[in-house]
Amino acid sequence: MKRSTFITQLAMILTVSLLLIPTAHTIEVNVSGFIRQEMAYSISNDQNPMNRGTAIVSGTVPNTTGAPSFIKKDFDYDNDWNLMATRAEVNFSITINEDIKAFIKVRGFYSADVFNDVSIKSGAKDVNQFKVDHHGKCATIFEVCDDDFMIDLPSAYIDYSLGDFWFRIGNQQIAWGEAIFFRVMDAPNGLDLRRHTFLDLASEEYSDERISAPGIRLSYNFNNNWEIETFAQLFQASVPPQTGSSYSIINSPFHIRNDLGFDKVDKQINAGIRLLAQFDELGLQFMAVSRHNPDPILVLAPGGQTALNPAFAPFGNFSDQPFRSTSFPGAIGAPNSGVYGSLDWISTAHLLGINGVEAINVLGQEFPFIGNFMQFALGLNGPDYVNSVAEASFVLDNFFTAIGDLEADVIPLYASENVFGFSANYIFYSEPDTWLDQLVVRFELTYTPDKKFTNNNSRHFIVEDEWVTGLVFEKYQRFSNAFPATFLAFQWMHKSESDLAGRHLRHLGGTSTKAPSGGEESHGWDAISFAVQQPLPGLIWKLDMIMLYDFNGSYLIQPGVRYKPNKNWTIESFASFLDSKDNAGALQPLAWADEVSLRLTYQF
Repeated sequence: MKRSTFITQLAMILTVSLLLIPTAHTIEVNVSGFIRQEMAYSISNDQNPMNRGTAIVSGTVPNTTGAPSFIKKDFDYDNDWNLMATRAEVNFSITINEDIKAFIKVRGFYSADVFNDVSIKSGAKDVNQFKVDHHGKCATIFEVCDDDFMIDLPSAYIDYSLGDFWFRIGNQQIAWGEAIFFRVMDAPNGLDLRRHTFLDLASEEYSDERISAPGIRLSYNFNNNWEIETFAQLFQASVPPQTGSSYSIINSPFHIRNDLGFDKVDKQINAGIRLLAQFDELGLQFMAVSRHNPDPILVLAPGGQTALNPAFAPFGNFSDQPFRSTSFPGAIGAPNSGVYGSLDWISTAHLLGINGVEAINVLGQEFPFIGNFMQFALGLNGPDYVNSVAEASFVLDNFFTAIGDLEADVIPLYASENVFGFSANYIFYSEPDTWLDQLVVRFELTYTPDKKFTNNNSRHFIVEDEWVTGLVFEKYQRFSNAFPATFLAFQWMHKSESDLAGRHLRHLGGTSTKAPSGGEESHGWDAISFAVQQPLPGLIWKLDMIMLYDFNGSYLIQPGVRYKPNKNWTIESFASFLDSKDNAGALQPLAWADEVSLRLTYQF
C-alpha cells in the first residue's frame, strides 16, 4: 500500500495532537450507529446493457463486409435483484474538552452475489464490486475490500476550536455545496458510486457517496460578518460502479486500469480557499480550488496481447494496439465475452457518449498498427479514415472478421484544473405561513478555465472553459394546522459544456445508424429538480417525492415513504423510475434501472 509523505506527516501531527491533550480532563465517548439491510428489486424488463450478460447487441449481428454474420452469444440471465446488501456503521464521538473533539466513523458494507454476469456463468471468479486498485486493491488508504465487501473509515478526525479559530485534521469529507442532485460549489471531493450508484435517497445529498480523504481544514471568523476557510487534502479519485457489477456504466469488455492511471496522481494534494460573508439575510461565498479533477478522462491503452503478433506482422506489432481477442492467450475476459461487430461497437459507444465514427479515426491516428491495417488492407488514407457510420462499420467489421470478438484496457487520467466559484443566498421574511415567509433563494456559479474532457478515448483531450450555474428555492410551508410543515425545494442547473455525468455535449445523441449531433450549438445542458417531503402527524410516517428532469429528454422520479415507530427502528421504501428518449439524455446509461428499494434499519 503506497502512502505519500503528506499522509505520513498527517499521521504524525494527529498522533502528536493526541499526546498533547491534557490528561486531567475526563474524556467523554459516545457510541452510536446502525445496522441496515438494503435491497433493490428490478421492476423493469430491461437489463443493464453495459454488462456482457445483457449486452446491448446480441444474437445475429450483420457483417457489412459481405462475410457471414457475427453470432454474439446471448448471455441474458434476467437478473431480478440489483442490490442485496447489509450495511453497518459505528460512530465514536469523543469529547476531550470544550475545545477539542474527535469523531470516528467505521463503515462496513457487504453486497451479496445476487447479480449474474458472464464471468460467473463461465466458471470464473465472482463479479468484482469493490476492488479498485487505487491504494493497493481498494479505493482509499483507510479501506479493506474484496469482491463483495468493503470496510472503511469515511471519517476519522480531530476538531480544535479556540474563539474564532477552528481546525480539523484527519480523514474527512468536505461538503461545500447544498443540492439534491446538482453539484456546483461542491468541488473538493469526488464520489464513490460502488454501493448503490446515486439511486439511494436523493434527499441525502450525496452524504454516503462523497468520498473522503486525509486532509487539513481550518477557518477563522473576523469582523463578525466574515469567515475565511481553507483546506489541503490528499487527492482521491471518484469511483464509478465497477465493470461487470449491477450498475456498471462501462461496457464490460473494457477494463479500467486504475493501476496505470491513479498511480500518476496518488501523491497529489488538492487545495482550496473560500470566503464567506453574512449580512443579515444575505449570505455570500467566494471560492477557489486547485485540484486534480476526480472524474477521469478515459484513453485507450496498448492491449499487450502478443499471441497474434506473428499473424499480423505486416502491419506492425498487434500487441501495440488496444484490442485483444478473447479467443487467444492474453485475454482477461471469458471467451466470446467481447464486443463483436460494428453494430455492437457503435451502439455501445454512442450510449457512453463517444462518437463511434470519430473513435475509428482516433485509433488510426494514435495506433500505427490500426492505421496500417486501414491503409494497406482496406485502402484508406488518414488522418480522417472514415466520415460516416457506413464507412466506420466497414472498417470495424473487417477488423472483427479477422480477429473475432474484442476487449480492451482503458486508462483513467486525472487532469489538473482550477475552479472558481461564487454563491449568494437570501432568506425572505414575510407574514407567517405565506409563501415568501422564510423562503431561501440560493444562486451558485463556478468557472473552470481550460477544463479537459474525454475525447473519443484520444490522448488529445477536448479543452473548453466551462461555466456551471445553479438556482435553488427552498421553503417549509404549513398547509394545515393538522400536519407538520411541508419541505419544498426547486432547483435548476445549467452547464455550458457537459451533462450531469460530465460527458461533453459534442459527442451526445448518436444512434446505431447516426453519428452524434450534439455540440456547442446546443447552448449547453439544463436540468431541473423538485422535492417534496411531508411528515404526517405524530412524525411516525414521512412521505417523499423527488424528481429530476433533463431537458435533453431523460428523467428520474423517486417517490418514497418512511415509517419510524420508535427511536430504534426505521423502515424506508422508495421507487426509482428512469427513462430517456435517446442517447443525448444524461440518464440514458441508467434508464434500464427501474427498481423498488427497501431499507430496514436498527439504530443504537
